[in-house]
Amino acid sequence: MRPKRVCWSERIGLCAAFILALLLAVSPLSSPDLGYHLSYGETFLDTGIIVDHNDFIYTLPERSSHCETGPGCWYDSDGRYRFPNANWLSQVIMAGLWRLGGSSALCLLQLILIFCIFALVVLTMRRLRVAWPVAAACICLTAVAAHARFSLRPEVFGYVILCAQLSALSGRRITWPDVAALVALQILFVNCHSYFLLSLAITFAFMAGRFVSWKFRTLRSGQTRHRTSQLASDVSRLALILILQVAASFLNPWTWRIVLLPVQTMLFMYKNNIAASSILPGGHPWSYIGEFFQPLAGAFANTKATYAFFVLLGFAGAGALVAFVSRRWAWLLVLVGMVAVALSMRRNMAPGAFIIAPIAAAAVSSGGRRICYVMGWAGSLRTLRGLTSTIVAAVSLWCSITVVTQSFYFQDRLGSRFGWGISSLHVPMDVADWVRNNAAQDRVWTDYDTSSNIHYFAGGVAVPIITNTWAYPPKVMRTVLDTYSGTEAFNTAAAKYAFHVAVFRANTATAPLVKELADSSRWKVVTLSAAHVVFADQLIGTQMTESDLDVSSYIEAARSSDSVPAHALHIAGLTCYHLGWNTAAAECFSAAIGECPFYHEAWNMKGLCLAELGTVLVRQTGNKGLLRQAQECFRTAIQLQGDYGPARTNLQVVNRELGS
Repeated sequence: MRPKRVCWSERIGLCAAFILALLLAVSPLSSPDLGYHLSYGETFLDTGIIVDHNDFIYTLPERSSHCETGPGCWYDSDGRYRFPNANWLSQVIMAGLWRLGGSSALCLLQLILIFCIFALVVLTMRRLRVAWPVAAACICLTAVAAHARFSLRPEVFGYVILCAQLSALSGRRITWPDVAALVALQILFVNCHSYFLLSLAITFAFMAGRFVSWKFRTLRSGQTRHRTSQLASDVSRLALILILQVAASFLNPWTWRIVLLPVQTMLFMYKNNIAASSILPGGHPWSYIGEFFQPLAGAFANTKATYAFFVLLGFAGAGALVAFVSRRWAWLLVLVGMVAVALSMRRNMAPGAFIIAPIAAAAVSSGGRRICYVMGWAGSLRTLRGLTSTIVAAVSLWCSITVVTQSFYFQDRLGSRFGWGISSLHVPMDVADWVRNNAAQDRVWTDYDTSSNIHYFAGGVAVPIITNTWAYPPKVMRTVLDTYSGTEAFNTAAAKYAFHVAVFRANTATAPLVKELADSSRWKVVTLSAAHVVFADQLIGTQMTESDLDVSSYIEAARSSDSVPAHALHIAGLTCYHLGWNTAAAECFSAAIGECPFYHEAWNMKGLCLAELGTVLVRQTGNKGLLRQAQECFRTAIQLQGDYGPARTNLQVVNRELGS
């Protein structure tokens, strides 16, 4: 009998890993898509109409002028641009809970969905006879690798259903209740999210794997007829399940359009080279969407999620080798297929991890047991299990502490947080209030990221675009992106679409236009938050300049807008910097450094502000004091992060200025 001490260590390891996963699910609502999901869902609750077109997007082409459509989209007989809304049921659930309990209800829903995912992953691993320590390690790895996609979106509903289907397929036998459950889940899946195609692929992999095993066994001597007949029965039932799942996929409001949508999307992205490692100048508008980037390159390369995913890929490789040697063909097919899916783009890492982890764990556990028994290591195996569980528990506990203290996120410079409610830094509630009170009856121009939340939280205001890229032709997104090129293009858009207010998240994409508008004679800054700036022309509002800004109050407001004050202050500094308000920006960066002296990006940006102010001062008075302060800032940034390229470049520039 296994010693009780080891048994408890294994249970503690699994519980610690599970707690880590749940802590990662406790986060404020921060999705840029939240607004349009609630808007679509509430439309159904109010009218019974499932939204598959958008009248609140005022940049849609005239009904008579058809242009290139997005994947699966079409123009109806009335000339309206329509799209198959694969998320409609998820949106209805989200909107219903929002009405019942607001942000707290949605945060609780997010937590429950993630709990269900990991509970199903554990159930699948137990059905596959995975050792407790291996299961705990997989839960820990999967939680870290997939945490970026825990934010409440329809795809999380899809993750739950996909994990439930995998669990049903993982039994030693395929029973008739399994058949009924898989078909019912498929109907639910196809109405919640477009990932439903993955369930068909997994069912096919299990069917093909058992078919090959069946044929192998019929050719080998000494196999019992009973075992062979079991495999034949499973193959028949899996074939029936696959047929019924395909048929069930048509049970949605758009029938065949939804069924073809995932395939059309993949072909569309391949044709337009969308899944790149970074934004490609002159590329397709969809190539600007970060979740479509390649998963292990660019800005995502050096994050804990990527490192955990690398380990998970190694685990999958070991599992695939064991599956091949032991002729577990279904496991091999699932692992190879899901690794390919996960590597296709960043957003697919999470569903890939949820499927890869239990199957790889099953293969590694079975292979490990066989090796230990052949080598006579059965006694040592118990010690190894206890040691592994202890290590997993320690790692999970350490990660849990960093999650609660926010350093888990801040170290990777992520916007996610441990907490509850709505993230005021990412969902512009204060700016939306200003728009509702001052421009609720007008059209408002927004950038892509803020569009959906401004539309909904400002009371249904008309916007040029929303973050649902299926809701309009790619030409609309190109129009919005083109306005960032300068004031002339922006004023042309203002004349064409008759708007007087613009809301921007002041980031790298919008920075050139934000600076030009701040310097223009027509557009005025009328209100400001840590991350967002509102412009209005001379017809609305009063102008706010840098001298009008109460920097102390602005810093305090920014500090309270996020549970990591240094991060929020850095964002506020960037907003001021993009406006050309270097003095205010330098104070914000100084405040960020005061909160976190090791914040090398803030040191660099403070130096950049001082350098620009110092250059003007040298021209006026010849005083190089600010340039020397900037020099010290850049040197400090390099001392904190030796390979930080921007600080090195800026230091070279200021050294030349001082030398001259």
